[in-house]
Amino acid sequence: MTITKRQFSQLQAMGIDLWQLKKTGNDVITDKANHLDIELVSLLKTPLFLDVITSLELSVGEITCHDNKLSLGLLTWYFSANEEIAIDQHNHLVTPSLSTLKNSPQLKRTLWQKLQELSPS
Repeated sequence: MTITKRQFSQLQAMGIDLWQLKKTGNDVITDKANHLDIELVSLLKTPLFLDVITSLELSVGEITCHDNKLSLGLLTWYFSANEEIAIDQHNHLVTPSLSTLKNSPQLKRTLWQKLQELSPS
């Protein structure tokens, strides 16, 4: 079942958390060994990260960081040493580090395209 950002916000306001299975037998995207460590404090100082958060209509208080992943409501963001951007059917986004993204116009373009695919039209 999928819900809109508005529905998700309303559920969050009522204190209702959504749970979904994040790991499947052949789910390579969530392999923790390939993910980089994350420091939310340093990410919040990066304009690119703040732009992504703004585009997703999130506030800093809605972001949680745990086990080298960022929970952004319906989206879970992982940073990888690979220079590829991928998103799976469970809304797991895997990107290179922000410094790698910042220095590559092509990777930034791909990131914005992937995020645009997520937004309901």
